[in-house]
Amino acid sequence: MLKITDVLNLRTEFEEVTSDFRFPDEISGSSIYTLEWFVENGHRSNSLRSGYDRAKEIATIIVEDYNGAKETGAGI
Repeated sequence: MLKITDVLNLRTEFEEVTSDFRFPDEISGSSIYTLEWFVENGHRSNSLRSGYDRAKEIATIIVEDYNGAKETGAGI
């Protein structure tokens, strides 16, 4: 499980990397819902953008950590 400071740093990096990416109007920031959407759908209009691979990596790390914490009841 990631430390909260690691999660916050990754979220900040995700927001910086994706600042000019395309998201639906209802998706913004780096909430868990945004990160889950990005893992599943972000490739559609962003896969050729610089930083896409890092953004996908960050989103996957956080989502997997979140899901693991939910399963164990540890929470983030």
